[in-house]
Amino acid sequence: MAKGFFISKTVGVVGIVVGAAAVATIIALSVLYSQEKTKNNEVKPTEGTTMTTTTAAPTTAPSNEPWDSYRLPDTLLPDAYDVKLWPQLKPDDRGIYIFTGNSSVVFRCVKETDLILIHSNKLNLTAAPTLTVLGSTPAPTIKTHWMQVTTQYLVIQLNNNLKVGEFYELFTEFLGELADDLSGFYRSVYQEDGQEKVVATSQMHPTHARKTFPCFDEPAMKAVFHITVLHERGTVALSNGIEIETLNTTVDGTAVTITRFEPTPRMSSYLLALVVSDFTNVQSIQSTLIRIWARRKAVADGHCAYALNLTGPILQFFEDYYKVPYPLSKSDQIALPDFYFGAMENWGLVTYRETNLFYDPLISSNANKEKTATIIAHELAHMWFRNLVTLKWWNEVWLNEGFATYVSYLGADYAEPTWNLKDLIILDDVHKVFAVDALASSRPLSSKEEDITRPEQISEVFDTISYSKGASVLRMLSDFLTEPVFLQGLKLLQLLQTYLNTFAYKNTVGSDLWDHLQRAVDTNGTVPLPTTVGEIMDRWVLQMGFPVVTINTATGQLSQKHFLLDAESVVDTPSQFEWV
Repeated sequence: MAKGFFISKTVGVVGIVVGAAAVATIIALSVLYSQEKTKNNEVKPTEGTTMTTTTAAPTTAPSNEPWDSYRLPDTLLPDAYDVKLWPQLKPDDRGIYIFTGNSSVVFRCVKETDLILIHSNKLNLTAAPTLTVLGSTPAPTIKTHWMQVTTQYLVIQLNNNLKVGEFYELFTEFLGELADDLSGFYRSVYQEDGQEKVVATSQMHPTHARKTFPCFDEPAMKAVFHITVLHERGTVALSNGIEIETLNTTVDGTAVTITRFEPTPRMSSYLLALVVSDFTNVQSIQSTLIRIWARRKAVADGHCAYALNLTGPILQFFEDYYKVPYPLSKSDQIALPDFYFGAMENWGLVTYRETNLFYDPLISSNANKEKTATIIAHELAHMWFRNLVTLKWWNEVWLNEGFATYVSYLGADYAEPTWNLKDLIILDDVHKVFAVDALASSRPLSSKEEDITRPEQISEVFDTISYSKGASVLRMLSDFLTEPVFLQGLKLLQLLQTYLNTFAYKNTVGSDLWDHLQRAVDTNGTVPLPTTVGEIMDRWVLQMGFPVVTINTATGQLSQKHFLLDAESVVDTPSQFEWV
């Protein structure tokens, strides 16, 4: 057989067809490549960059509607609330804990408007709101109402304008969840003697009163609160005022106790407090009724005795320090099983995390004892310097918290004079905040009012800067200002008396305190200051950080610059002026 390569006719035809298809594919790909190259040459990107094509989203103009603003308009001012609440300490048939209630708020119209904005969050209205007038002019009828969820308002539009100078009354009925979220009117659960027990308690600060009843929930919107609570038989209800009436009755077939409290002083909504529990207390009666409330077993085991022994002397110290009497008829302090903050200075009913109020002499350390003393002093200091006189807005919260932190060492030192507690501010606050304030991420003590509007922004300013730097700066102020004044017989407490009396039951701004300090300096005439108190304090309040001061030992020249732990870090808000 001879050597060679042969194919059949069929195979040859198939090969020709496949070859033709391949040539056609190559030609098509060449055309596409040429077209794509031409498009790329029309707009050539910078070398090394990636070009992406996006479709511009349509822009929405900012809303100018008042209900889209997080700040209340300046058209209405509350005068008094009458609030009735009924917390259910057992779940309903859906397994949900609820509270029901109603509220009447009397307010005055200060600017003509046909709109009522009042804070309300996570509340369900069970009836349409009603509006009446306390004068002779008929009240406008309600056109419509709705919940503005984002800004947390109940919005009520009227058919006519409210009249300037007239007092009106808005009545609402509502239902809310007694949730376990540690805010507003909430539920706390604990175990005692093998039994699960439920406490209805509250945390209104800073913006959670609106989660309990519709209210004008801003610090400057001070009012008098008349509180009534319906609660299970066998439980006790507490609020800011002393109980003035307790009645056992039946409501909708349920046996309840109705407790009515004395009206509060004129105060901000975030200071309101409510507790329903089966707690008991230890108490003493001095110039003021003092009660320490807690779980029954904790009281029986003596865990509240130290707090009771401290409270009387510390209250007396601050009455002497401020030269203003404690303005309420009782001082309740209560330890809660579930509590978000370390403590809260509700006027007349201070709430604490259990670990911050309890002291067990058998197992607690000296550090626990010192912490309990300073925290009690901090909260009681607020009874005057925050509750009696309240800053207008949250952008200057440092002045409240810094001042209470600073004087808490003075109050605790008075109650425990052998501990030298006043020296601990250096370790616990001054040195601690040096590390924080030397970071590029620090912030000034005071912010612009318009920069702190949303609830989450408000919560963020309760930080180490407000508490520890605030206390450190005020301590510095006391050192350079009041020692010479003390020597001349003019004490800081006399100044605070003037300040507190001037702004009692009102609101203030930080510069008001500097003005009163300046008056004391001018009156005394013995304190040599290079400039005004306000200008000195602005350098520490309106800019972040602190300086490192360099001395040239050859020339004696001084220089200063912003001290940073990382000298290479970039500061978003550089210093505006020198510190010293």
